[in-house]
Amino acid sequence: MHRWKHAFWALLFPLGLTAQVDATQAEVSTSRILFVLDASNSMYGRWDEGTKMEIAQRLMSSMLDSLSQVPNPQFQLALRVYGHQKPVPPQDCNDTKLEVGFADNNLGRIKQVIRGLRPMGTTPIARSILRADNDFPKDCPTGHCRDIIILITDGVEACDEDPCEASAILQ
Repeated sequence: MHRWKHAFWALLFPLGLTAQVDATQAEVSTSRILFVLDASNSMYGRWDEGTKMEIAQRLMSSMLDSLSQVPNPQFQLALRVYGHQKPVPPQDCNDTKLEVGFADNNLGRIKQVIRGLRPMGTTPIARSILRADNDFPKDCPTGHCRDIIILITDGVEACDEDPCEASAILQ
């Protein structure tokens, strides 16, 4: 559990630094962060003091609470989930969905969706990453956006695709 907390805080610290834009800075940048969350059947597995899904839900909630405290936020958030719509078997490699699109002040909606997730399906990591490309709006409110994907998973790809290759395609 403590390793996860450090990993999340390590992600949040640089975000907090970039989210606070200096008023004298000529170019304002917006960070758009897409969380891709594993809700596949393997998230029912136990780890430390709960299931992997319960731990992921608590950590995501805590992280979103921290983000809500950032003064003058220059970021937008979204949530894509996979493995949560159809049980295994059968294995549905298209079980990935943008649950909450990018918007200002949508932390409450993201937390609500995360609380309601119940693991059940397969693990299409690469397909979720590739579909995430269409989740980011084509226009940018500040003219300069930094698009970030944060993958939260316990498992390995279950659909014979390569998540590293998918990531490389998006870069």
